[in-house]
Amino acid sequence: MRERVDSAAPKPEASADIFEVCRSYQEPSLVRAAGIYPYFHVLSESDGPLVTLNGREIVMLGANNYLGLAHHPEVREAAHAALDRYGTGCTGSRFLNGNLELHEQLEEDLAAFTGKDAALVFASGFLANAGVIAAMGNIDGAVILSERENHASLIDGARMARGRRHVFSNLTELEELLSTEQPGRTMVVTDAVFSMTGRIADLRSMVDLKRRHVFRLYVDDAHGLGVLGPRGAGTAASQGVNEEVDLLFGTFSKALASLGGFVAGETAVIDYLRHKARTIIFSAALPPASVAAAIAALRVLRTDAEIHKRLAVNTNMWREGLRRIGYYTMGSTTPIVPVFVGSESLAFRMCKDLLELGVFATPVAYPAVPYGQALIRTTTMASHCKSQLDKALLAFESLAKKYPLKQIVDDELPVASGIDFTYAFPPAHGASKA
Repeated sequence: MRERVDSAAPKPEASADIFEVCRSYQEPSLVRAAGIYPYFHVLSESDGPLVTLNGREIVMLGANNYLGLAHHPEVREAAHAALDRYGTGCTGSRFLNGNLELHEQLEEDLAAFTGKDAALVFASGFLANAGVIAAMGNIDGAVILSERENHASLIDGARMARGRRHVFSNLTELEELLSTEQPGRTMVVTDAVFSMTGRIADLRSMVDLKRRHVFRLYVDDAHGLGVLGPRGAGTAASQGVNEEVDLLFGTFSKALASLGGFVAGETAVIDYLRHKARTIIFSAALPPASVAAAIAALRVLRTDAEIHKRLAVNTNMWREGLRRIGYYTMGSTTPIVPVFVGSESLAFRMCKDLLELGVFATPVAYPAVPYGQALIRTTTMASHCKSQLDKALLAFESLAKKYPLKQIVDDELPVASGIDFTYAFPPAHGASKA
């Protein structure tokens, strides 16, 4: 949506060439010059827990392949079969010419798995969230209340909506906002598991609020579906409030080992979205191999009774190992285990050192987290073996001796006004503990 511009307001001074903004953008170049650029690593091979980078085998702790199904033989065979039967792509929108029986089957399976009436599959999770939130927010009188830590796709969907939108940071702020809005025209939007810290939303308390203030609840369970709850039924199921979630979002790019996203809910609402969500109408359909892989992953999820036990064992071993070393893991109880660092440049440098020690992990810095609260995001898989996690723990232990660990008391995180560049270039840093 285009914002209204006051024609009387003075126009900002512009450069001669819009590309000058791009040419003057130096942040990546500075990080590359420091030798700690952590993005777009080129992997030549992958079997899930191990990847090959620059000819070296590396333990992967940066993926969202929680159940290890991206390399499961049944999932791979299903993708191969769909490729042979349907080709590489649908070459068009599902709305017009790209709707395969595979898409219909996946939607039926997802509705049954989530306990909802119907489901709608999109070509990516971002397209699903952005398209659904925008479509619902464009209904006359609609108000979107969005959690501050929500994923970018939810934020962008709210921005595209014509209706009013507000951000809340906690349940107290949410209730204050709800008390001023018209019952029934408001939709509360929240992640279930926040992707950087692994924090789990208190959906039970949100449902309690829903009983006092009539609103619709939209839950993004990208990182909980397939992982939490009975047999991976998700975060809402784990908290006993699945029926109270009006629209449930999930993705195939995490536990379900594929690509794409979906939303599940009441039949009439899903049919409305089928005809109103611009991101499904004007996007090519999810490729057949990806659909078949997601169907197969759901099947394995339902039939492998041990997969969640393996994931839990690995996650507990990894989290407790980090704590023994002295790292602060921010209270996470999910396979997303953040390692708090604080300094942005130190997080980048530690990830570079980890690669040299044979471990792949991801730095997270502003704006994904506030200034001074950078962390290293690690994730476990059901397919990790003990020796791989032991190797990674030894790497983190060596870094704990090399760099100062930030001591956190009573979960009070530090506050900073800007990025810390102390570790951008590698002078000899002591091993003293901060």
